[in-house]
Amino acid sequence: MARTSALLRDGTILNDRYRIIRQIGRGGFGRTYLAEDTQRYREKCVLKEFAPQVESDRSLRKAEELFAREAGILYKLKHDQIPRFEALLKTRVDGKDCLFLVQEYIDGDSYWDLLKRGGKFSEEEITKLLAELLPVLSYIHQENLIHRDISPDNLIKRHSDGKPVLIDFGCVKIAANAVSQSTGQYITLIGKKGYAPEEQMGRGKAIPSSDLYSLAATIVVLLTGKQPDDIYNSHKGSWHWRSHAKVSSELAKILDKMLSYHPRDRYPSAEKVSQVLTAQSNSFASNLISRLRTLVVAPGDSHANSNSKEIVKPVVAQANSNISRLNTQPFSAQISKFVSNGSDRPKLKRFGLILLGVIFVPGILSFTFINNLFNLSNSFSFKSKDNTYLLQKEQNKQKEIYQRIEALNLNPSTFYNQVDRLFYQKYPNLKGVQLTEDLKHRQYREKWYEIANQLLDKRE
Repeated sequence: MARTSALLRDGTILNDRYRIIRQIGRGGFGRTYLAEDTQRYREKCVLKEFAPQVESDRSLRKAEELFAREAGILYKLKHDQIPRFEALLKTRVDGKDCLFLVQEYIDGDSYWDLLKRGGKFSEEEITKLLAELLPVLSYIHQENLIHRDISPDNLIKRHSDGKPVLIDFGCVKIAANAVSQSTGQYITLIGKKGYAPEEQMGRGKAIPSSDLYSLAATIVVLLTGKQPDDIYNSHKGSWHWRSHAKVSSELAKILDKMLSYHPRDRYPSAEKVSQVLTAQSNSFASNLISRLRTLVVAPGDSHANSNSKEIVKPVVAQANSNISRLNTQPFSAQISKFVSNGSDRPKLKRFGLILLGVIFVPGILSFTFINNLFNLSNSFSFKSKDNTYLLQKEQNKQKEIYQRIEALNLNPSTFYNQVDRLFYQKYPNLKGVQLTEDLKHRQYREKWYEIANQLLDKRE
């Protein structure tokens, strides 16, 4: 007789411990519930039911054994961005034996809900998402586990810290499939259509690069706002997503390789993808720094300006001498460190250069960002008796502006661009003029800060 899943009413208490709050999902092997643990300060948790469609008690026992084994694999995973395994719960409901997987509840929004609510993701958001998810996949694969079901629905942006959390491993389906194979029954495919690669959907085979394919499919859906069926040609096994998203060619090439039809053409590991992202960002940053050096050394070179057709925005005069001292730490961390302690040397690391290239490029030449990036402990050498005082005073202004931006949850790049536009509207004669540490330029730097603070005043 087939095992069926009975709906548990809200308020039902299992094993004198878990009180059902509501049903939050339903799949081919049972329902998923949000519950609270009455023995752990009413902490919320997720109960995932395992009710496979089997025809005999023997098959059910085997299914339960396999499910317990798969649950044991989850239990070994200890990662901040993977829901914590709590328990394997066997209980009776309405006279029937039921099996549940008890997991940590992640309070947040799925990336599918974020896409529907906020529209397409930007390249800077996607770059940050990759930077935060690739290490999670590396950890999973090092534990000899494949997720098998990465999609926007199975990624949760946690409310507490904004980090992506990977949920819903394919363990339940793995156990059920093993039972199906042993009894000669139909094998349920693991993975979502459109997100899982051919070797997984067609042959039931999953390898680390299968997860990379699913991650890339998830990324292009977030970038384009399109369903996989709208941007994937199943007959040719090829994706056509680039015309629906504005991304750099470097990122597009990485995603296309991850989406290769044949596993041999993809990256072999999540670590390799991280290495390529870092290498490309380093190359981009080198070109950017080279460009900045040219602007600082020869700001009045009309030939160079006519070729580039770019407006030279304010940069500090000592940028050239300070560039060589930059190392690698996340750019966002460098900014945070600067605003919390102006005397600390800003550092860049790992994905910092990606963030530099992608998140802050639109406003990278604005005065304050260049100032913060290349300002070390003695960036301004004012020719006055109050040199130290002026330096500290100006750094404090920059810190205050950045802290206000952060408190208002504004995009720094967008905000600094807006300040630049207003600044040049007021002083059009300064377009293309390099602001230096000279005291004659101090009044203009002060005007820039004034405009920034006025904008912030209106926001608050």
